[in-house]
Amino acid sequence: MKLNFETKAKNLVNLYGVLKTSRVLPSVVLGISEDWKSRVEEIKALGESVIIRSSSNSEDTQNCSNAGVFLSLAHISTSDFSQLSSAISEVADSMNGDGEILIQPMLSNIFSCGVAFSVDKENLSPYFCVEYDQSGSTSSITAGENAESTTSFVFRDYEFKEKNHLSQITEMIKELEGIYDYPFLDVEFAFALNENKEEELFCLQVRPLVVANKTSLFNQITQADLNRLSKRINMLSKITHGVLGERKIFGVMPDWNPAEIIGLRPKRLALSLYKEIVTDNIWAYQRRNYGYRDLRSHQLMHSFFGIPYIDVQLSFNSFVPASIDETLATRLVDHYLVLLAQSPFLHDKVEFEIVFSCFDFSSEKRLGGLVEYGFSTQEITSLKNALLELTNTIISSTSGLYLEDMKKIEILQKRYSGLIDADMSRFDLLYWLIEDCKRFGTLPFAGIARAAFVAMQILNSMVAEELISPEQKKQFLESLNTISKQLSCDRAKLSKQEFLEKYGHLRAGTYDILSPRYDEDFERYFGDFEAESASVESSGIEFEEGQIEKINQALSKNGLQIDAEELFVFMKVAIEGRESAKFEFTKMLSKAISIIGEIGKYYDIPLEKMAHLDIKEILCLHSTLYKENPRKRFLHQIACNERDYLATCAIKLPPLIFEGDDVFCFSTSVVRPNFITFETIVGDVAFDGDLQGKIVLVDAADPGYDYLFTKGIAGLVTCYGGANSHMAIRCSELGLPAVIGVGEEKFAIYKKAKRLHIDCLNQKILPVI
Repeated sequence: MKLNFETKAKNLVNLYGVLKTSRVLPSVVLGISEDWKSRVEEIKALGESVIIRSSSNSEDTQNCSNAGVFLSLAHISTSDFSQLSSAISEVADSMNGDGEILIQPMLSNIFSCGVAFSVDKENLSPYFCVEYDQSGSTSSITAGENAESTTSFVFRDYEFKEKNHLSQITEMIKELEGIYDYPFLDVEFAFALNENKEEELFCLQVRPLVVANKTSLFNQITQADLNRLSKRINMLSKITHGVLGERKIFGVMPDWNPAEIIGLRPKRLALSLYKEIVTDNIWAYQRRNYGYRDLRSHQLMHSFFGIPYIDVQLSFNSFVPASIDETLATRLVDHYLVLLAQSPFLHDKVEFEIVFSCFDFSSEKRLGGLVEYGFSTQEITSLKNALLELTNTIISSTSGLYLEDMKKIEILQKRYSGLIDADMSRFDLLYWLIEDCKRFGTLPFAGIARAAFVAMQILNSMVAEELISPEQKKQFLESLNTISKQLSCDRAKLSKQEFLEKYGHLRAGTYDILSPRYDEDFERYFGDFEAESASVESSGIEFEEGQIEKINQALSKNGLQIDAEELFVFMKVAIEGRESAKFEFTKMLSKAISIIGEIGKYYDIPLEKMAHLDIKEILCLHSTLYKENPRKRFLHQIACNERDYLATCAIKLPPLIFEGDDVFCFSTSVVRPNFITFETIVGDVAFDGDLQGKIVLVDAADPGYDYLFTKGIAGLVTCYGGANSHMAIRCSELGLPAVIGVGEEKFAIYKKAKRLHIDCLNQKILPVI
């Protein structure tokens, strides 16, 4: 039976008794001005409690969903005529006389409900996208009320091996697509226990997904593509050459977290730059230099259809001290991998919650917990001694490894000045900028960053073991003179020209050629240059009497060969040094990216095209002269990479991949913000008042915030809400850049920022100082 889309009410009436893969509730449909009392018996026959829903003529159409604009009232008693009359009137008034009133039984015994799309609503890629929770509410997903929802993605051609809730939902959608002869659907559903106490799927609403003015990537990913990827992942899992552990895990956040640094869908230039200067070789050299296992020649990051993934097994290997025997090292790596598999939500916290990579004041206690996992006292002692030795070589006030790396950063500054003044071609200059950036920039930066991580581990453990208070930790961190603090202070005291001479090389997207430098688009980042109040300097920790001696005793007891005064100097230098080192190596990297832009301009290739060129294609011209003109070579590679990038934008992959089958179907409850549109914006943060042109922050993705769309806002960020919330749908339809459901922790950070940089395509949101 074929049906055409009508109003929400008529759609459900037409589907009643027709839809076989799920159940549609009976309905009473009233005209907007119809006397409901004449049909009271029909209404009462629906049950003791009903839901009264809007069914506007301007709602749920193929051109506009108006999701959440009109009123629905739940749990209305059919025996309370006053309540019934009032509810019907309120729903009718919300539609301004245009539409119908839909009355249905109030579904009870709900144990799971949500919203499903037949395609990705942003680019129509071929995935069933399902978001649901188990709160029992029929509106928690659409209203964005629940922070603990689960999102599932199922490739359209995937065949389930056994029946489950997801398979039932996808079968329902496929049947609805056939009934309406339309492949782009938005379906609300619920699982509930029926009168026989059996689990049953209910279709609560179906509407056409608004697809007007959207680029379709429906055909950019095929079953054959995913089969190849699945086989590749399974093949990589068999590679054990020099790597310990029984299983492979790939993740977008652990260790050098590419999802945060270059985004989930970086263009080829950004991806290849990150591989070139960090994850191909530099990362492993740094780990070896600091006393960890030697993983040189192993590449840390893989690209799966352009999405960057860290080899977590390799990462865990690299955090094992080199002095540990291979048997214990293997057991440790396997233990770490099991822990991550059991707690995947820790994927962005592995160094804090899973691995032992240094020794701090809490390590003795944490190491003791390994007994529960079958580690012997001798093995634990061996690990403790190795971690202690490694940590002492890092934190030493006279010979700490990070001190040598700090000196290399000073060399980088001189090398940079020499290169800028050198008389050489752009290809040669680019080559040496990248080489020096690796040798004197990212390599020492990685070491200093490791020292800074150790410093933060020790600092946090001092709070945990009550050697200092949380307030004293705050005092210490506020006393640090980081680049971020310097930038804030310099805004208050430097002229615009002086400010840009110092900070002009910075860009919001460090590896992105399309992200302008501060000195290229200052107003975009800062607006009008006006003096600001300088940061208030903090004098540091105010110690209590006897507290320093207590810390010294703890240091001695734990075998850390440093005194309290030296420890705080180490932590200060390491944490400040990490920011300073990054500031310096990004100066060279930013210049290299500018040179790439100049090369593109010389060959009449715009930046938008150069963003798709692999850095190796350019660097090879330092030592190789081809017969073919570079422009022709570049354009050929760019065209290939642009085609590949369509697949990058279309494919859906989980934050953690455990096996090849995960690329076809996966679910995640990890807090993962939902980015709406593929736009990039920078704007002032606002909560109320004048919202024109501002990025507005609100707690939830509730349709009650619909008024915001009349205020000319530039973007939206919500604490809670999912991909299928009303606000997400509305922002998608309006083309409004938004980040829905960032979670409480990130939301608190963004609320403190004056400006935000939102890159929806690469799924990045950054505070702008």
